Amino acid sequence: MKKLIFSIICLFSFTLNAQSFGQNKVQYRDFKWNYIASPDYNFAVYYYGDQVELATYTMEESIKAYEQISKHLRWQLRKPVSIIIYNSHNEFQQNNVISVYMQEGILGVTELYKNRVVMPFEGDYQEFRNTLHHELVHAMVNDLVYGGRIQNIVRSRTQLTIPLWANEGLAEFLSSNWDTEVDMIIRDLAINERIPSINELQSILAYRGGQSVWRFISKKYGREKIAEIFQSMKKYQNAEKGFEDALGMDYEELNDQWQKYIKKEYFPDISNRDDISDVAISLTNHKKSNNFYNIAPAISPDGSQIVYFTDNMGYIDLNIIDAVSGKKIKRAVKGNRSIEFEELKLLQPGVSWSPDGKQIAIAAKSGSSDAFHLINIDNGDRRKIPFDLEGVFTPSWSPDGKKLAFVGNKNSASDIYIIDLKNNEITNLTNDIFSDSEPSWDASSSKLVFVSDRGDKLDQALTTAEDMIDHEFEENNIYLIDINSKAVSRITNSSFNKSYPIFANTENFIFYTSDYNGTWNVFRHDLKTGKSVPITNLITGIKGLSITKDDGVLVFAGYSGWGWDVYRMNNPLEAEEKTIKPTIYIKNIQSDKNEELVDLREDKYRGVESNTTDYSNYIFAWEYQYLNDQSSGDEYEQPSFLKANVALKTDEGDYIPQSYLTRFSLDVADYDVGYNTLFGPQGYLTFQFSDLMGDHSISLFMESQLSYNNDFGFSYQYLKERTDYQFAFIHQAQNFYAGYGFSAQGYPIDYMINSRDYGMAFVASRPFNRYNRVDAGIEFRNLERKLTVVDPYINQVEILDDDGLAALRPAIGYVFDNSANGFLGPIDGFRSNVSFEISPPVGDKGISFQSFKLDMRKYQMINRYNSLAARLYFGSSIGKNPSRFFLGGMQNWMAGNGRTNGVDDQSRSRYGFLDSNNESLLQDLYLSELVWPMRGARYGERYGTNVFLMNFEYRFPLIQYLVTGPLVLGNILGHVFVDVGTAWDDPKEFSDITFLRTKYGDVSDSFKPWVKSIGYGIKLPIILPWRIEAAYDWTDSGFGKPQWYVSIGFDW
Repeated sequence: MKKLIFSIICLFSFTLNAQSFGQNKVQYRDFKWNYIASPDYNFAVYYYGDQVELATYTMEESIKAYEQISKHLRWQLRKPVSIIIYNSHNEFQQNNVISVYMQEGILGVTELYKNRVVMPFEGDYQEFRNTLHHELVHAMVNDLVYGGRIQNIVRSRTQLTIPLWANEGLAEFLSSNWDTEVDMIIRDLAINERIPSINELQSILAYRGGQSVWRFISKKYGREKIAEIFQSMKKYQNAEKGFEDALGMDYEELNDQWQKYIKKEYFPDISNRDDISDVAISLTNHKKSNNFYNIAPAISPDGSQIVYFTDNMGYIDLNIIDAVSGKKIKRAVKGNRSIEFEELKLLQPGVSWSPDGKQIAIAAKSGSSDAFHLINIDNGDRRKIPFDLEGVFTPSWSPDGKKLAFVGNKNSASDIYIIDLKNNEITNLTNDIFSDSEPSWDASSSKLVFVSDRGDKLDQALTTAEDMIDHEFEENNIYLIDINSKAVSRITNSSFNKSYPIFANTENFIFYTSDYNGTWNVFRHDLKTGKSVPITNLITGIKGLSITKDDGVLVFAGYSGWGWDVYRMNNPLEAEEKTIKPTIYIKNIQSDKNEELVDLREDKYRGVESNTTDYSNYIFAWEYQYLNDQSSGDEYEQPSFLKANVALKTDEGDYIPQSYLTRFSLDVADYDVGYNTLFGPQGYLTFQFSDLMGDHSISLFMESQLSYNNDFGFSYQYLKERTDYQFAFIHQAQNFYAGYGFSAQGYPIDYMINSRDYGMAFVASRPFNRYNRVDAGIEFRNLERKLTVVDPYINQVEILDDDGLAALRPAIGYVFDNSANGFLGPIDGFRSNVSFEISPPVGDKGISFQSFKLDMRKYQMINRYNSLAARLYFGSSIGKNPSRFFLGGMQNWMAGNGRTNGVDDQSRSRYGFLDSNNESLLQDLYLSELVWPMRGARYGERYGTNVFLMNFEYRFPLIQYLVTGPLVLGNILGHVFVDVGTAWDDPKEFSDITFLRTKYGDVSDSFKPWVKSIGYGIKLPIILPWRIEAAYDWTDSGFGKPQWYVSIGFDW
């Protein structure tokens, strides 16, 4: 968790800034929260609606997970953990606990402000249980290492940073131990790719690779080593020293032994197995495309085209390729860029062709809910079918063209549904609590095969999530359902996982995939005899089957070389039966399954009970005595639901729902440092409070004491409803040097300016969807200025001038933003912000003006690492007291001065903002706008009531990963740029030099209202986003010498 820097100060930018962008988190519904709590455990589960059964299931699984995690870490929770459950991913995306958007692929998250777990239920109980267990590992580690609160990090009481691979890998290892999917990924690394070092385990490898490292440690040293490692990390406040102390070897030796273990574990699996390219033809190449996913292929009925999901430079798209050559025909759907295709269901992908091959059906998140889109592949015409369900997935078009079968989630259950495409009538076929998925039609359009975890419960309908507590859902099998009678029959019956069943069209067979004996292969099942035989024997694995109408071609997604590709297999009905030998993992799986998770604390520290003083966590060293202090964040905190002295369970043991009440608690208190472009560094005491759901937040900042001459402010945000509201009050005082002079007696005296800016603002933000919103607000500002002379000889301060102004500023703005972000800023998409504000005169000091601002930015990815960026900004202000725009400079300009007309600049500002003779000082300081970046120019290089600026950049990587001794650097980026801008009061400034001389002084005949520069720069993300840039003045006589600048900031 990053330390909060600049966090509070940003809340007090009252006006609707023309550079305010960002996508929206839309609250499409009002959540009425309740919770259940355990009197014996430090958990509370929050839910809404009538999902108390799902909450009960969550609580019981949390307790089971806690018992296991506690034994592995030798730790008991000191502070309460709140588990917040949403009924779907669409509603999970509306949460206010986490400020960032929860894109598809995020199954849960644990935050550190209040150590809350937030996650959706998406229809699969096994996945939900594993994710819950995963997140509770994070919560327990947060409690152990950080005292369960970010405040301990902010106050520097805890300086330990746990590597991502160690954190995520442990969560994966303790939640799912090991499975055939991760086994496939690590086997592929061992065989097809260079095995990364432990320090290189990033992104998805942080999860899977980290899981493998912990598995190796547990096999070599025993699971009790997990606790020892974390206790050592906490002791030394250093992860590497913690591993070295507990294991007796450094990272380098750990890495060597782990890599040897991988080779020894997986090289025997190669023999007598085929590479995917040995049995099928690759139609895509993820390495050439520089992507990871090419999955869920669907071949057209005539076998000529294949449509599939692909990740394209951060987006999920739907491509159509030739089924023989693999040549791309077109992109059928651009995902993640519009409200209609906000997300394309990558975790449960599915696309289906219409029987005539003219349309495809896909599921997508579209605003507040999911919908199906029927898309004509020739002309792009679409039919949208919305649903009153919590999620819809994997459509399958019936051979008669009349229906779609699909998976629908509602009320803690995923069921098989069909929809009549003529009248949109929906029928729930399974209507029970089991996790059902991947339906596929037979040739008669009367039966469906699907995957389910129901076991032998074919007629017994379990209807609530609570029923799943004792159900064995680790195994899934293939079932058949008659759509008229709704009778369910079981097709397969084994302990291995199955997926993606499809019917053959000309014979009485089905095809499916299974991880039988450790690798995912294609199986052919004879519906007459009930016999299943494998027809592939692969080193890695496959998923997502589709077959032509004549059964001549089977297509699927295959994994190899650290990525997924689309493959074509001919004549699957004639394929010979294969023999699949068990992998090393399967050979050892029985002992793994029987491994007892004993109480590791008692086992290692005999005679020490968990409810007595636990010296296993005690550090017998004076220099680490502070870690034994219970006030350091390890003290047990009684949860509020126990303090309330209310009954939490009935006499029968059922949980009693409690109503959620809004209560504020401190998130963070700190001393933050900010940087003001004109006044330099500024420091504040900051406090942030919020309620558990994040719907209400209060922020305070102040200097060391509250006074007339100090800064302080207050902000309140209300985010519960679709329209977000914010109220703020601020008081800022600035004292700055304004020059010097001489007294009547002839000795020097100093001129000082004392200014005050105080007022309040109210802003409402109404999103239409994720990409569009309207911001509206009103602000009142009162500004005061005193010009004083300080006589140091007689210690006297005399007020020479005292004035002020007031401004009432209603404003409205429209924002569109569908941009995609890279490491330091946007890399693709479009942003625009149009705003208008007025300031009617208020009282004697009131000023009057109207301002219009337009900011448009276009980003275009060339590939995953290179992009182009273009920006156009225009602003204009009119009225009796128009505000001014000051063009030039950069945000957070820290070092380096430029050069004008060949002469080094003496300051970073051409315009005298702080000059005691500046008659419009207050308005210039507080009600004007600095327009940047205009590199190669000073602040206020051009100014006026109108401004125009264009920026162009080409952004590219310089160094992705660099190790120089103890220093590890990554994501060092470069860019080249062109900046062109101007500011003016009168259009005659562009044609008559006398107007420019009146405004800017005695300038040369070559002086122009336009400012132009070109240059290049490097971005160094070392703690802060540092930028080093060289700009060249671009004039009629050519380019000037380079001017070097150092600043802090992200890409615009």
